[in-house]
Amino acid sequence: MAIVFQDRSETVTTGKLVTFEIPMDTMPDKRMRTIRVWTPESYDGVRRFPVLYMHDGQQLFPGPGFPAGMGSWQAEEKISRLEEECQCMVVGIDSSDDRGSELLPPYKRNPNHQIPRRPGQPEYTPLGGCYADFVRDTLKPIIDANFLTLPDAAHTAVGGASMGGLQSFYMTMKDPDVFGRSLDLSSGLDILDESCLSLIDNYDPKKLENARFYFYSGDQGVDQTIFSATITVYRRMKDKLKLNNRQLCMLIDSRESHWGTSWGKYLQDGLRFLFKEDNSVGAPAFFMPPPKAE
Repeated sequence: MAIVFQDRSETVTTGKLVTFEIPMDTMPDKRMRTIRVWTPESYDGVRRFPVLYMHDGQQLFPGPGFPAGMGSWQAEEKISRLEEECQCMVVGIDSSDDRGSELLPPYKRNPNHQIPRRPGQPEYTPLGGCYADFVRDTLKPIIDANFLTLPDAAHTAVGGASMGGLQSFYMTMKDPDVFGRSLDLSSGLDILDESCLSLIDNYDPKKLENARFYFYSGDQGVDQTIFSATITVYRRMKDKLKLNNRQLCMLIDSRESHWGTSWGKYLQDGLRFLFKEDNSVGAPAFFMPPPKAE
């Protein structure tokens, strides 16, 4: 497949950005998709980098004319300020008008949850499996062939917010040997509800021995419902899959809402947890306070 890269570095404040278009060959209609690949300033043509595959690519590196109210992540600035160990390439996959279908995993949905859609728009069809296969079988090989990546699962993350967070969780559970790191921000886990919990209950924990999940949710607006589902999934994964605190992290920020600027605030913390060799920040288990002065 001939790939034509277009340099769009003028649209980012640091690093280099290129875009290209390819058909999503696993989708029934072979729809086209714009892909954005960002490399940090430290990408020198020698060192290999971890890769973060992200949904809703157009919100990560917005170009001229991007509406300020859309809530850009400002991803290049956040990642560039990370310590070298945690800096990564970002592969942004643009979303489409059919986002609700593309990021919907093929499981039974919560009948009480309605995914917002425009008047007259058809009911969503779960195409999350086709989307996941596209990233695994088509996109990742292209990225690994054209960029200096660390292609193993421990250095390959998939991430997103809202339904993008749900899809990221699904993709790591589906292929932990490919996507060993999962960045799940304000994830729409309540869309699947019992199906999500059933997946965990019947999952082989050995498949996740080397995986890491980072969950975050706000507690304003839509996130008031999402954070409750996130806590339930977090607890079920700890109880049923016995994931430890270096494999599974959950943060709730009651000040934040369901928006790009909120998710951008936790991008750095999430990448540290996912990619840092020592991601343990807790106090010693048997910490003793200093003795009182007499």
